[in-house]
Amino acid sequence: MLNKKQKRNNVILVVIMLIASLFFLFPVLWMLANSFKTDAAITSDMNSLAAFVPPALNGNFFDNYITVLTNTSFVRYMLNTLFYAAVLIVLGVIVNGLAGYALAKIKFPFRERWLMIIMMLMIVPMETIITIHFLFIAKLGLLNNVIGYILPMIVNPFNIFLFRQVFLSLPDDVYEAAQLDRCSPIKYFFTMVLPMSRSVVATVSVFTFLNVWNDYLWPSLVFTSGDLLTAQIGLNAITSNDNTTMGQTLAVITMVTIPVIIIYSFFSKQIVEGVVSTGSKEG
Repeated sequence: MLNKKQKRNNVILVVIMLIASLFFLFPVLWMLANSFKTDAAITSDMNSLAAFVPPALNGNFFDNYITVLTNTSFVRYMLNTLFYAAVLIVLGVIVNGLAGYALAKIKFPFRERWLMIIMMLMIVPMETIITIHFLFIAKLGLLNNVIGYILPMIVNPFNIFLFRQVFLSLPDDVYEAAQLDRCSPIKYFFTMVLPMSRSVVATVSVFTFLNVWNDYLWPSLVFTSGDLLTAQIGLNAITSNDNTTMGQTLAVITMVTIPVIIIYSFFSKQIVEGVVSTGSKEG
């Protein structure tokens, strides 16, 4: 039980943290409030606290959003990105999870060397190997193709390492009991291992979604068809258009930002648990 002094200190700490968080939220609040305004209103409110207050609710309140959603292909771009993210989450969990399980539980030649190679690949930035990926996809004739976009993004060394660290803690006697029930290794992985590792699955899923949602360079190289573009490319195309107003620009940026905030809000606990659990394993 906390005494009165400890409770008071906790309340003070929470208040300080809330006040500090407001400073980080100011840009988001400004963006959200001004995304409903006309350019004239944004300019007139720029040097006052009214810049953080949305306009009065009226028939023109959502004009910026309506204009963007009806006059551009932004909805298609967002749906494309959600589809790519969903496919990569499923494939990434399966492929990286199986690789992590092999490194954690299966003894095979040069296992430790493979682990060292994967850990070394974690520090290699994507920008240094993206040319190799592009040439490889071009040789396969998969440019401007969904498969060509997804294929190089399935395997992720960091996700393999996360899975491996969590799988190290799984008890071996569970697998031995599954073998007595004639459970195959693949069936054991999907029916036992993944359900017991929900935190790291959630962590990898969130990281994969954010990588796909925020990625601009790779899809801009692979895709040329407007029907396949992603949200970030659509954001750049819309905001760079001379006919796009400041309010519409902020509306587009808001629609790109809100999903990321929602994901973090719902899965922040799982992300922390997944990352903390990986750092607490030895092997």
